[in-house]
Amino acid sequence: MNVAELYERHGEKLYRYLLFKLDSAEDAEDVLQECFCRFARYDLRWRLVRDRQAFVFGAARNEARRFLKRKLGRREGEAMIARKGAGSFSAAFAPPDEPSLRLLLRRAGELPEDQREAVFLKVVDGLTFKEIGSVCGVSANTGASRYRYGIEKLRDALGGKP
Repeated sequence: MNVAELYERHGEKLYRYLLFKLDSAEDAEDVLQECFCRFARYDLRWRLVRDRQAFVFGAARNEARRFLKRKLGRREGEAMIARKGAGSFSAAFAPPDEPSLRLLLRRAGELPEDQREAVFLKVVDGLTFKEIGSVCGVSANTGASRYRYGIEKLRDALGGKP
């Protein structure tokens, strides 16, 4: 797969994910460009990649972390990653008109970082639990648990019943 095909297949999703991670369209564009520059240099390694979607999302996640550390300095970047974690759902979407959707996005933004990221990757980008685990550096079961706990917290916060 060449870089143009990779961009066609994953570019929009990666941009939305980076918006979610970085909360800035300008930063997301810069990091996305850096990701695809890296992908272009991977030439021979693509044959070794079993799950391209998990690979490109993991690479984007890592590049976003490097970007924050460069932009804010190592100590501040690490603190922001720990504090803010996976970012905000509202950064990745236009503000909805529906009050219940605004509430859902706000509540999703209040989830712990690991659950927020798992919910985003599953619901928005349709990654499998195995892919979520690969992107986040955990097992598929841990990725599934983070998603399930996040969904349960959202359900409880919105007064829903299972």
